[in-house]
Amino acid sequence: MHYRGRFEPNPSMPNPLRPSGLLLKLAAFFLVCGVPGLFALDSVRLILEFRQIVQGLDSPRLVQEIHREAEALGRHRRERDLAGIGLERDLERWLLTLTQPARSPFGENAFALLEYSPQPFVALLVDADGRTLASTRDGFVPPSVVPADHGRVQRLYRAPLLGPGESAEHLVLWVDLARPSERIWRSLSFEWPIVLAGALVFALVAALFLSGWVTRRLRRIAATADAWRHGRFDLRINDHARDEIGDLAQQLDTMPAALAELVEHRADRARRRERERIARDLHDTIKQQAFALSMQLGALEAALPDGQRRLPSLAESRALAEQIQRELAELLGELHPLPDGDWRTRIEARIADWARRSGIRAVVELDDAIVIAPSRCEVLTRAIDEALANVARHSGAHGVRIAITQVGEHCSLRIDDDGRGGIVEGRGRGLRHLRERAAELPDGRFEWHSDEGAGSRIELHWTETVT
Repeated sequence: MHYRGRFEPNPSMPNPLRPSGLLLKLAAFFLVCGVPGLFALDSVRLILEFRQIVQGLDSPRLVQEIHREAEALGRHRRERDLAGIGLERDLERWLLTLTQPARSPFGENAFALLEYSPQPFVALLVDADGRTLASTRDGFVPPSVVPADHGRVQRLYRAPLLGPGESAEHLVLWVDLARPSERIWRSLSFEWPIVLAGALVFALVAALFLSGWVTRRLRRIAATADAWRHGRFDLRINDHARDEIGDLAQQLDTMPAALAELVEHRADRARRRERERIARDLHDTIKQQAFALSMQLGALEAALPDGQRRLPSLAESRALAEQIQRELAELLGELHPLPDGDWRTRIEARIADWARRSGIRAVVELDDAIVIAPSRCEVLTRAIDEALANVARHSGAHGVRIAITQVGEHCSLRIDDDGRGGIVEGRGRGLRHLRERAAELPDGRFEWHSDEGAGSRIELHWTETVT
């Protein structure tokens, strides 16, 4: 089967790839897997971040920073007699530096400290008796021993310094941070509606993208495959995108040619078997009966007296029986499968045998570069047999020229004779059979010209894509 044109899938054909189903599946996927997955990833990030903060709390760098600030604070107390509000502002300035990545011993994690507690640090200056001289949080009294509260991470640091008059004082830093579980729960209760809405929007956008870019292409592949199933092997998917679907489509586009050849090969084998069966039946029945009829007529002629042996009806009957035998022999020759081998050699030998039997001169011209698929060779051979049989029976020609040419993918078979011409389509079956032969070829077309007294020309044109 050979078709041309653009294939449009049948709207009534069931579509197994419904975009609505994909939308629902993607939305369910993001709700069931995507949102918990986002929270799980965020939780892992928080845990890793908190571990780095704890490492910073226990690092020597923080202890060095506390002692450096204690030394600076003691110097300010002695030189500038820093006290009261000025001392509290100096402590607040120092705590501010602890939350700045550029100067903080916590580095890039300094900003995250404020996310675990609104006031992660409390700085105090106390005298030798433990009385508070200045504090960044009013009324705060640090514990003498850090409590064993596993729900929070707490640290207490002390650094000695010399105040006015060489008095002994201490800089105290209290650290109080909530663990990641508390922060995760607080974020979950506040952020989950936003995350859920974002996941739904993302699922919708992703589904629309897949429906327009992926599902549409898959439907095109399915529709083209369905067309191949109905024998429309000229159609291609023609998806040249550089992705997995495009690679699959390009591989599938190589299948129709192989499928067409396979179907044509199987059809050719079926035709050969059918011709063998018909030829066998004709040989075993009608040909034998025609031969028996000829023998009976010969016996009848031998049994008649000499004066009656030349009766016109008897001679006509014997001639008719001989004609039936000849036509049956030609028909059986056409129905018998062609032997395997070089088609060019076989066709030349076949034409030479026809010329010897018919007494008509035959000239054969075949392009040296012509390449014809095996399934087409038999169709052309039968067409040549049909045309030459018509020439021998009806044209009265003395010579015939058979030419097969090929220009690119366009091939032609042309048979010219120098007979009487004047053929009229419809009087016999010869032209109809040739037109049917042409229809078996890809893009096959049949033409003929027969002017009275100027011979006849028969042409078959088709497309040959086999290399």
